[in-house]
Amino acid sequence: MSLSKVLIGLALVITASHSTAEPRANIHLFQYGLTTTKQRVALFEDFRYVLEQKMPRLSDELALGDDWPALNALMVVPVMDKNKKLRRPADLIGNSQLKQRYWRDTGALALLTGVVNDRGDVPNIHTTLYWGEIESPSKQKVIDLQLPLVGKFYDTTFDSHSVAILYAIANQPDVQCTHFTSKVALLSEAQKRAKAVSEQQPELGEKLETMIVDSIQALRVECNR
Repeated sequence: MSLSKVLIGLALVITASHSTAEPRANIHLFQYGLTTTKQRVALFEDFRYVLEQKMPRLSDELALGDDWPALNALMVVPVMDKNKKLRRPADLIGNSQLKQRYWRDTGALALLTGVVNDRGDVPNIHTTLYWGEIESPSKQKVIDLQLPLVGKFYDTTFDSHSVAILYAIANQPDVQCTHFTSKVALLSEAQKRAKAVSEQQPELGEKLETMIVDSIQALRVECNR
């Protein structure tokens, strides 16, 4: 067999493996810090419950599941220890190298770590969301989010965490721009939600919207659209 035929065969195998690969759809949740009081523990548990409920709703609300299998399979996966308690990040992803290796080996869409803050008038969650190697113009692997635990958007998908998850899904690698139209549609839904975030958190909402607009523009340039 000639070398050219061998190379073609290898290329076909690689292409097939990519096309049949499972989409990244699991959001791995670790124990958040500063949960040292009963009130903070309760706040975190409420956040966790709401997050687990709202992520699957994204697929129903967007009706883009045919184009994005990850939306249909989207779910929060608590990272548990042998005692069935949430693991602390330091146990598995204590530095950037461990975080990247864990993300790569598990096939997770995103890793969630953070702290609970009950100071001030409005308690909130601070999340560091790691989305790994995505095709983002900013090239950043993480984003810092804040979610007030009260307000009209808290238990909806019009919050910063939903925006970041949609952004991560839309910026998964896409060979030859085959998903250009559906990527723009998904990013547009994320942008709509970023505008809602701006109502309660202007600075964060503006940051999210800027990232989304930059991503859409980069897609248009890359795909000559």
